Amino acid sequence: MAESPDGLLEGLHYVYPAFIFTYFMVSTAVSVCTLETLRAAADPKDGRIPKRGILNASLFIAITYFSQLAAVVVRSSLERTWFGREDVIVGWLSCFMAFGIQTASLAKTEHPVWYPLYGSWLLAVLFEAVLAVKYSIYPHGELSGLPTFVYAAFSSFRAVLLIVLALTYFARRDGSTSPERTDEESQALLGEENNAGESRDCNNGTAPSDQALTRGYGSTQANGSAAKKRPVELPYERRMREGRERLEKRLQENGNWFTYIRKFTILWPYIWPVGNRKLQFRAILVGISLLVKNALNLLIPRQMGIIMDILGNTREGNPWIKVIIFAVLKFLASDSGIDYVRQRIYFPLEFYSRDALITAAYRHILNLSADFHDSQSTSDTILAIRGGETISSMVDKLAFSAIPRIVDLIIAIIYLSLKFGPYEGFITISTAICYLHVASILVGGMKEARRDQVASYYDKNNLLQTGVEGWHTVTAFNQTGYEDNRHSDAVRVHTAKTKVLYFKWFSVHALQSLVLLAGLLSGSFLAVARIQNGQATPGDFTMLLMYWGQLTGPLMFFSSLGKQVSNDLIHAERLLDMMYKKPTVTTKKGARPLHYTEGRVEFDNVCFSYDNRKNIIKDLTFTASGGQCIAFVGATGAGKSTILKLLSRLYDVTSGSIKVDGQDIREIDLASLRGRIGSVPQSPVLFNDTILNNIRYARITASDEEVYDACKSAWIHDKIMSFSDGYETRVGERGIKLSGGELQRVAIARAMLKDPDLIVLDEATSAVDTDTEHKIQQSLARLCDGRTTFVVAHRLSTIMNADRIIVIGDGTILESGDHETLIRSGGKYADLWAKQVFLKPQKNAKGSSESSTPSTLINDLEPETAEAELSKIHEAVRCAASGRNSASEGSQKGEGASTSGETKSEVDSSGESSSSSDESNREL
Repeated sequence: MAESPDGLLEGLHYVYPAFIFTYFMVSTAVSVCTLETLRAAADPKDGRIPKRGILNASLFIAITYFSQLAAVVVRSSLERTWFGREDVIVGWLSCFMAFGIQTASLAKTEHPVWYPLYGSWLLAVLFEAVLAVKYSIYPHGELSGLPTFVYAAFSSFRAVLLIVLALTYFARRDGSTSPERTDEESQALLGEENNAGESRDCNNGTAPSDQALTRGYGSTQANGSAAKKRPVELPYERRMREGRERLEKRLQENGNWFTYIRKFTILWPYIWPVGNRKLQFRAILVGISLLVKNALNLLIPRQMGIIMDILGNTREGNPWIKVIIFAVLKFLASDSGIDYVRQRIYFPLEFYSRDALITAAYRHILNLSADFHDSQSTSDTILAIRGGETISSMVDKLAFSAIPRIVDLIIAIIYLSLKFGPYEGFITISTAICYLHVASILVGGMKEARRDQVASYYDKNNLLQTGVEGWHTVTAFNQTGYEDNRHSDAVRVHTAKTKVLYFKWFSVHALQSLVLLAGLLSGSFLAVARIQNGQATPGDFTMLLMYWGQLTGPLMFFSSLGKQVSNDLIHAERLLDMMYKKPTVTTKKGARPLHYTEGRVEFDNVCFSYDNRKNIIKDLTFTASGGQCIAFVGATGAGKSTILKLLSRLYDVTSGSIKVDGQDIREIDLASLRGRIGSVPQSPVLFNDTILNNIRYARITASDEEVYDACKSAWIHDKIMSFSDGYETRVGERGIKLSGGELQRVAIARAMLKDPDLIVLDEATSAVDTDTEHKIQQSLARLCDGRTTFVVAHRLSTIMNADRIIVIGDGTILESGDHETLIRSGGKYADLWAKQVFLKPQKNAKGSSESSTPSTLINDLEPETAEAELSKIHEAVRCAASGRNSASEGSQKGEGASTSGETKSEVDSSGESSSSSDESNREL
């Protein structure tokens, strides 16, 4: 059956604004998801579009609807009869709101995305054209108190204006017209006249200079007051900024939000209990409980209205039964009812998601390679792991908070529209939109106040912490009063900033409450009018008041949801970025365990670079026979510790190979290789646990007696027993409660307990005294006996007995041999040894000669050993000098007396040096 013309017109009045508004909001959301909002700023066509003119035209279109409404109100006031039909008035108000939102969006956006706007214009042209035709053939002469030709004229005018807007946009976008100069763009780009004058001079008065563009509009002058007052970026602000930049970068790489969100599917098995039917069933029950709560939110106000109608004799029934039903509904909706049941059901599901994400993140981090851990700070890594909690919280907000509240709002709009008519539906929708719009504007305006308050909070606590931690310094310099005044000033500043923030926060809440109050009053007036006209009952009014109170919570939730989800995504991005990282050092498929025979280690043309640009290790080739002790010496940064890292396969070589008993370590099971290696690092790290557990960490199954034996071998047992709690003493974070020597001896004991086949010592005795070092050297000798050992040392006395000493310089081998050979060669090692054995003669205040000033020994060698080593060095130096003199004489034939004089001078100098050295030896 064909719909009557009046019915079609009534439907158009409702559908037109709803369709336009829905299209604009959905297309705007799509533009955000597809990153069109980010690309718009870089679009060169954006400057051609006359934004100001389009803005004025859009505002004028919105005003035309308001003008029609005003005309109806004026005539109704004059004739004291309301002429407005619900569909007409609601349609005009809705169109005014729809175009008003578009205008406001265009006004506050510097680089708008245009297709939501021109799409709305083209759709509006179709609706306005149809309405103009319908008004022209309307069978009655008037509609809502105005002649129908007025309606047709307004619709035709708007249709023409919308067509002009669309054509203007397309023409200017695709044309070569110069950009429109808006008010802002017409302003001087420089803040001061002298700068503007300089710009005109440099550019012949035609355009601002590059310097002007840099320092003018949209920027802050370096010497301006704003720049001076701008606070330093706080740590949490830096992390949030870096998170936003990382998020935007990933979004641009993915192309749109849809592709980006799909990246999170890697976390889906930890969010949803895949394979766990019990937890999945619980999730279904949680969804059902949320729907029950939505129904209760509707039934409770309705039941209250029924009770009021019965008490007011407008409805028949037993009030006691209705009150009992109301009580049951309230109980079900309370924390003791459906909410309690939902929490009990949801509790395991919530903890599954959170714990699974954190556990998976921690497991993944432990399996990443050294290149990741060496490049990441501990705080950033922990924040990434905690991103699991953030993702769990975000899912909870969206799935179990946002969706039920959306359902509540939809039910409210539909039910109130059916109960009180379209006016009430419009009031509810417009109140919600205004509330959210006001919240977004005002909360955004609080950023600066919030930033100042947080900055003052950090300053106050920083002064408090530094004052307490540095109490000894404060007391030593008698600055107690100064620190007290600094902290008091910081407290006053923080209080003042907090007052400003709270005042703005209270103002925001007050304005939001006014919006809700305006909506409530409008709905109340409408309800009272309908009650007086017999279209509603007093119970309906009670229901409206009660139901309206329940809408406040969802609106407040949605006003802050966007910021919460945005922050959650920034934190979740850390976790997502980390979960997509892959370890660079892995066990190859089919790798076999290390078949250990004698411990022969071969470095064959090994090259390595940390950044794939500069090689740290260059063509390193040497062989360590089984049971040998190989020592690496050289300047800091030469690559010694890197060699040990390559042997432990913390990094893979760039080229060449490392073999253990003829097996390339890249072809060996990684756990098998590292299980054969025991290491003592230069800076050992202990866990915040007992000494016993820290040492047993090397071999979890070791007995207490085995731990005690290892500690005795490392000369640390007696020291541990002197502690109050003995082996149960907790060492603090990173072993901070132990001295440097104690820390290293515990690390040595841990290596001894592991009983490895290959030993790696990286400055293992750098932080112990001489007496303790000799004891540890004896222990290390027993540990290394029969095992291939690699030692890095700067104290050369600790590696004198090494089978082979390799001098490393700039990633290459400078020289190699045992101690005696290297001393006799007079090369780099001999030079290093001489510097450690000798202390240069002290110059007295009167400037006496070096030969008359006693030399002392700064090394920790025994005196007899030191004297022998000094003799070796003098002999090596004398031989090297003689060789140089002979070469010099052979190459300088014919130079005569001057050469002879120089040679004689060298001999005399050598003689003086020898005499001085002999004298020093006699003193020793």
